[in-house]
Amino acid sequence: MKQERVIAILDFYRDIDKTVTMNERVIRNLEDQYYSTLGAANSDGMPHGKGGVSNPVERVVLNIPQSVSDTIANMRRENERLTAIKGEILSELNALNYREKAVIYGFYIDGLQWERLSQRVNYSPRQCRNIRNIALDRLAKRFEQNKQISRYVFPEK
Repeated sequence: MKQERVIAILDFYRDIDKTVTMNERVIRNLEDQYYSTLGAANSDGMPHGKGGVSNPVERVVLNIPQSVSDTIANMRRENERLTAIKGEILSELNALNYREKAVIYGFYIDGLQWERLSQRVNYSPRQCRNIRNIALDRLAKRFEQNKQISRYVFPEK
């Protein structure tokens, strides 16, 4: 695996939480819009023997378009996949030694510039770049050996 691919995976990793949060927001909005029980039935606590569906929840569920249910289900599955791949990437990152992990997290996850990162880890910017290159090579090997990461189709930028 090339370093460019590792960098793309690290960029993707940084945005996973934002994507999951956005998907959850869309799911909540769809559920609020289509699962609202306000107009479903008048619930005064007394039995009404008019026939038909008597449970307000059943009445609401029966009126939800299939496309909305499919969208919600797909987004939940996507969130599960994103959470799983994030865990895999995190476990590979945790296999790095402290110096490598600090540089990779600082530069790719936290988005620090070389000067700020070098102050944080007490290495010169040139040493930080060298540590980064070594860490990217190690991550390339580890990502390639990890079945979930190597099989996952990461989006193109």
